[in-house]
Amino acid sequence: MTVKSASVHSQDPQRHEKVSAFRNGDTQVLITTTILERGVTISNSQIAVLGADDEIFTESALVQIAGRAGRHINYANGEVIFFHNGISEEMVKAKKQILLMNHLGIEKGWLDNK
Repeated sequence: MTVKSASVHSQDPQRHEKVSAFRNGDTQVLITTTILERGVTISNSQIAVLGADDEIFTESALVQIAGRAGRHINYANGEVIFFHNGISEEMVKAKKQILLMNHLGIEKGWLDNK
């Protein structure tokens, strides 16, 4: 099986076409900078953050990036993986915030506990 992939960054002249191809399922893997941190919903997305311990990745950025996973009713359990050379304080705070928000969502009935 061949997997089609692409990479994109904010200055890429083809960024809109590449993101559209990913949204449409024509591209299965998209390697990107933080340009997809907010406002992008792609069903059945799994998220990997490379170098998650880098200082560019604040707690809020990591939470927003992780929030791209599980945004479709049929694929609500998206996976998020932080690849790093050592766990940063921002990673710990992001994980705590994500778990807290998920717990609140279950408590309020906004999320299933499956």
